[in-house]
Amino acid sequence: MVEKILAKSVRLMFVSGVAVSALAQTAIAQEVAADTQRVEITGSSIKRVESEGVLPVTVMKREDIERTGATTAQDLVNMIPGNFGGGVVANNVGATGAPSTANLRGLGSKYTLVLLNGRRLANFAIGSNPVDLNSIPLSAIERIEVLRDGASAVYGADAVAGVINFILKKNYQGLEASFYGTKVDQGGGDTRSFNVTGGYGDLGKQGFNILLSANHEGDDVLKARDRAFASTAVRPDIGINKASPRDGVPNFNFTDTLGNKYVGVNPYRYVGCNNPAFALVIINSQKCGTDYVKFIDLIPQQTHDNVVARGVFKLNDQHELYSEVTHTEDKTTATYSPAPYTVNMTYPAGGRFYPTSFTIPAGYTVPAGSTYTLPNGTVLPGGSVLANNVVVTPTGNMSGTWRTVAGGGRQDITTTKSERVLIGSRGEIAGWDYDTALSYSKNEVNIAFGNGQFSYAKLTPLVKSGAINVFGAQDATSLALLNSAQLTGELENKGSSVAKEFDIRFSKEIMQNTYGPVGLAIGANYRVENLDQYSAPVLASGDQVGGAGPIPSVTGDRKVTGLFTEASIPVYKDLEASLAARYDSYKNGFGTSFSKVSPKIGLTYKPSQTLLARASYGTGFRAPTLYENLRPFTSGNNTNSNFSDPVRCPGGNPINGTVGALQDECNVQLPTATSGNANLQPEKSKQYSLGLVFQPTANFSGSIDYWSVTIDNAIQQLSENSVMGNPSAYAANFYRYDPALYPNGWSDDGKQTGAIKGSTNPNFPLAYINLPLVNAGSFFASGIDLNLNYKQKIESIGQFTANFDGSLFTKHGYQYQGSESVSDLGAYKDFGPAPRWRHMITVSFNRGVWSASVTDNYTAGYHDFVNQASVGNTNYPADRKVAAYNTFDATLGWKGLKNMDVTLGIKNIFNTDPPVSRTEANFQTGYDASFTNPLGRVFYARARYKFF
Repeated sequence: MVEKILAKSVRLMFVSGVAVSALAQTAIAQEVAADTQRVEITGSSIKRVESEGVLPVTVMKREDIERTGATTAQDLVNMIPGNFGGGVVANNVGATGAPSTANLRGLGSKYTLVLLNGRRLANFAIGSNPVDLNSIPLSAIERIEVLRDGASAVYGADAVAGVINFILKKNYQGLEASFYGTKVDQGGGDTRSFNVTGGYGDLGKQGFNILLSANHEGDDVLKARDRAFASTAVRPDIGINKASPRDGVPNFNFTDTLGNKYVGVNPYRYVGCNNPAFALVIINSQKCGTDYVKFIDLIPQQTHDNVVARGVFKLNDQHELYSEVTHTEDKTTATYSPAPYTVNMTYPAGGRFYPTSFTIPAGYTVPAGSTYTLPNGTVLPGGSVLANNVVVTPTGNMSGTWRTVAGGGRQDITTTKSERVLIGSRGEIAGWDYDTALSYSKNEVNIAFGNGQFSYAKLTPLVKSGAINVFGAQDATSLALLNSAQLTGELENKGSSVAKEFDIRFSKEIMQNTYGPVGLAIGANYRVENLDQYSAPVLASGDQVGGAGPIPSVTGDRKVTGLFTEASIPVYKDLEASLAARYDSYKNGFGTSFSKVSPKIGLTYKPSQTLLARASYGTGFRAPTLYENLRPFTSGNNTNSNFSDPVRCPGGNPINGTVGALQDECNVQLPTATSGNANLQPEKSKQYSLGLVFQPTANFSGSIDYWSVTIDNAIQQLSENSVMGNPSAYAANFYRYDPALYPNGWSDDGKQTGAIKGSTNPNFPLAYINLPLVNAGSFFASGIDLNLNYKQKIESIGQFTANFDGSLFTKHGYQYQGSESVSDLGAYKDFGPAPRWRHMITVSFNRGVWSASVTDNYTAGYHDFVNQASVGNTNYPADRKVAAYNTFDATLGWKGLKNMDVTLGIKNIFNTDPPVSRTEANFQTGYDASFTNPLGRVFYARARYKFF
């Protein structure tokens, strides 16, 4: 299988003539510079000639970045074959402040370390997230180095999956301005950006250089209704109906004047749920559901702004000072489904909109154990099915689960500000190269309520009084009252993540042995981290309609000390050993502490100038984040997928007529709770790699590396799929309540009063399913990275360049403690899919003022997500294949005018839609928003003018 995939990909490289030019050219022997000065490469503090290739490092240069058409770090990182499944801006739809994150090896974003100029940034301030890629000012980046080897002794043993190092422009002189704009062929999601960059001073001649860069980008919203493949929650072609039973016109519980009792009957069901204004669709013979997708974004509206300043001052031949200041500001306005009124809604009999009649639809089944009286006096036994519509007169209060559809989709407005100030010095002292710096970085996130957000305290009295129409469209008076209960403009929550750090490192060739110089590096860093996540009163009290219940604030701090040493030792002719070790110590302000030494060893063997073999082995150490330790208990969340209460609605079949009377219990997102754990222990990892770097001819070079990573004692939230897949084994995680004590449904008072652990009483509905963070089980992954490069200059024609960069998973999965291991290799499981193969192939051409390139981006297909509760339903096979995702891009560049260059490009030339998927991980439906792009064909243009 492996050989077939590799062979097919190599044939594609040389036969199909597709690809992005040199997006990921490896820093190996083929890139021997004429100037062989010794430089520091990501992953090592020992300076060496760049072409030595001790570590598997992928380098993307500025021209490679520009050819991709990417304007944000997220867009660029998602093109790297070894990166898959990180956070994307689409995840903000239905979430509060979801950052864009990298995810090397598909192991999880928290295992990839993101650096700016070789130093850390503050983590994202909301939740337990690593660095937000949107805090990286891509327009000022000179190159990117991706260390595809984990647990770096230099940067941190927590870099389990690898390191992505963004490096700012250096020694830039001149002033230039550029404009970038896109036109999406199908409409929606257009981008515009403008950048000005200026630099003054030549470091070599004048002893200083100052860089200043500013960039603004605006991205239009793309609505779900604008893409046919993602415009509805009802997809019978793949066997899913994600429509919610919480409707703008509820499925009502009531009694009619003949004494018949109803649970969950919709007044529009008799006309086939035909009500486009409320996006109603059929759920079953008596219920309607809300097709919430009609209200949501696929990609939210965004703006990105950044300013970067960098100065380098040469004091003398041995020392220089440098400073860096970056400021980024991002704003995202994300719209998702109208708010579900999750407490039981009761409408009074005397309400202004109380119906005089109610039509019970043909096909309605009389509940077992009861009888039904027709208007003509006929009494039907339980189990009977109405042959015709029956018009009845309701009496008394009516109840049901409601959704504020008339108020429109909910919006979260997230503003993220990141800043970093650094001052440092480097040079030489007594023959030792040194580099030291003080840095301050801060990530600040503010989330405000946009349109469609409501307060229970304001809205509940209006509903109970009958002033709001829950049976259809609002009139002017009721709409004004409904809008008066909105939270628009109020602060939802905010977070601040601050990191203050001092670091210093020294390196030197300390001696010569028989086979060459022995290099030594030593270093230390000291970092203070502070996390402050504040919940506004409306959030802390659980007053947000459709919110996640009471969400307390979180505050914590820690001090981190790191020491490392690294040595490169020629042990025999052409054989060199690299020995490294790192000591990390974490002291948390709430009393716990962790420390560990993480060793690493590497070998390189270079029998000739055209061949190098390398190998490495190391261990890693990742302490729980402050948020993982301190996250308070919160209920009011929901499962991502639709499930049925295993006690009260087994297999989707309600056990009696009380099921659904207080809350939705069948084929719905069930209530969940989660919490952190102050006693969480660090994760530990082991990784090793074996590789070859080769250059058989002057024109052809490449590398192939096998790698393997295992993470034990992994910190993760207990899986909803595992719990719902075996409810008897996880009985203690189900909490229920007595409806006699909570006649309007259970509501969290912040103390979980009334929630009964492990109850299996069939008369007690679910309060929540507890899914806490735990040290449970492990992750594992292994694979092969392949890079091939070919260059050929043909006289009187031009220069051709071809690059192939591919990543193959040979093993990928996880194991929960006490359970068998689960492979997600080529299959969608608890943490998403791990496609076996991804590649990017590039062909480019340069001749005079002209340049051109073609790109092939390929991700292999995989077995689709399976909701076990739906297996056996019509059109829902247990095994379904998601097709491969293959897109082609092209660019044409021209530099025919002095100081000006223009690039025209097309992304997704063939307008390929994302492959169909039934994943339930995001609000988007019909495709996987985390791994694909819904824009389709995009035309773009970039013009740059250099003034001097």
